[in-house]
Amino acid sequence: MIIAVAHIVGSVFAVFIIALIGVSIASWETERNHKHFFEDISAKFGVAVDELESEEMIPRIIQFSSERNSSELLKNRLSDFCGVVLTVWGWLGGLIEAAFFIRIVWLTITKNLDEAVFAWYVVGIMLFFAFVSVAFSLICRLLTGRYPGQAKEARKAIAELLKTRRAAAV
Repeated sequence: MIIAVAHIVGSVFAVFIIALIGVSIASWETERNHKHFFEDISAKFGVAVDELESEEMIPRIIQFSSERNSSELLKNRLSDFCGVVLTVWGWLGGLIEAAFFIRIVWLTITKNLDEAVFAWYVVGIMLFFAFVSVAFSLICRLLTGRYPGQAKEARKAIAELLKTRRAAAV
């Protein structure tokens, strides 16, 4: 009984740790992308990155970002589509992991304690979906110059910035 519980709890703990690592990597990557974006703007406008925060630069940055991430560009539409595909893939992976885990716990409780060892398959399923997601993201980046959904997120950020600026001006 203790070994069965250890398998189930251990696999949950492993999934949790891998998920934390994934979130950390995603956060680092987002920060890196922001840094590269501001370095690109800095080079385009011929100013230091620190000078981009000035009030007179904000309209130029908004204009540049709007043009670069326009939904009228095919590469941005493809990036947005890849973002949808990746989101669906992530949800599918999560549902499969949850269903498999619930089945293993159910079989462990109702049939045989030896079934608990199969809870480790959830880690494998998670890693499979994660690796396919990374590969898909890299292919999208190679084809479009953007990560999946990056253009859509940039358009959202511009809209939010404009909304905030309007609210502050009132």
